[in-house]
Amino acid sequence: MKQKICVEIAGVKLSLLSENGEEYAERVAKTVDEAVRDVMKSQKNCSLVEAALFCAMNFCSQGSDDSMKVRNLETQVALYQANLNRMRRENEELRARLNEE
Repeated sequence: MKQKICVEIAGVKLSLLSENGEEYAERVAKTVDEAVRDVMKSQKNCSLVEAALFCAMNFCSQGSDDSMKVRNLETQVALYQANLNRMRRENEELRARLNEE
């Protein structure tokens, strides 16, 4: 169930709907707030909008990189599972041969 949650990021109050609960929304808002404030602190002439866009680019880039890593890991897991299944079959065949002797 979605619930209405109020958070503040870089002095801007936002009202949002979240299915993940207030604690999660506040944790995400805190992460974004820290990132925006860090950009604004390191780039004195950076506006709030510019800092927010820079952070959005960074977060999207990180999400894209993470998605690629997940796909690679899923591929590795599928290969490991295929090898495991093959080894189990071979093991069963070898046990059957031993039982025949």
